[in-house]
Amino acid sequence: MGPKVQAACGFVRNTGKIAVISSLSDIEAIVQGTAGTRIHTVKPGITYV
Repeated sequence: MGPKVQAACGFVRNTGKIAVISSLSDIEAIVQGTAGTRIHTVKPGITYV
């Protein structure tokens, strides 16, 4: 999972947008915000939902 996290962090740093790491089979839940690992710059630290 390390390379995925590094790529997602780079994406967030370069674009200011949110990145989500998950399985494509969970796409509906990802869009609703109830699945996946979200990486963004809004809150510092780790938040568990």
